[in-house]
Amino acid sequence: MKKLVFIVEGESENEFVNRILRPYLISQGIPDHHIKSIMITMSGGGHGFNSIEHFKNTIKPVLHRKDHPIVTSFIDHYRLNSEKKLPGYAECVKETNIERKLTKMEEKLQEAVQSIIPYRFFIPYIQRHEFETLLFAEPTEGFDLEDERIKQDVVELCKQFSSIEDINSTPQGAPSVRLGDIYAKYKRKYNKAADAVDIAELTTIEKILEKCPRFKRWIDLLISQCT
Repeated sequence: MKKLVFIVEGESENEFVNRILRPYLISQGIPDHHIKSIMITMSGGGHGFNSIEHFKNTIKPVLHRKDHPIVTSFIDHYRLNSEKKLPGYAECVKETNIERKLTKMEEKLQEAVQSIIPYRFFIPYIQRHEFETLLFAEPTEGFDLEDERIKQDVVELCKQFSSIEDINSTPQGAPSVRLGDIYAKYKRKYNKAADAVDIAELTTIEKILEKCPRFKRWIDLLISQCT
């Protein structure tokens, strides 16, 4: 059975893997000690994806492990917006269809990894459009502990889209920006680190998988490769 390593963008994604994904993956037959999450480390300290070199430096030791784990990325499409972050970005943005664009971006991320060392077990994943997308899967449950007005505004927002994965990534319309605006309307501050995984936990991984087909395909692929 293969081990599984997530290379994640930051603290919220790391906590999401450990609190939400890990129990689900265990229930699907992947042992707890086979699952690991590693945050991308920036050269000046801290965590995040602001340079492909930081990503490559973080993943490189994993690629040289003798047990050859399944390695996957968990990073946002939103703000993945330059050649510095993703070589080949200029080519990717020529795609007007979001799914084809994301597929091409994942191919470029795959090329970046293969430039370190030929590695058969890397599965690139870029979240459409960002981590916060997952929080819209079932707002009546996920936002149940928030101000009722915040919950109702999120519910109304979700009604505007046939799929929550379509909530777009423009600077004004990204999921995190929309949440920030809703919270600010009621004099609250949306704090990704403090709020996001609590909302995801109340939403449940089952509902997230149901409402986010692209995310589900990724998780199903990881399980099939590890078990």
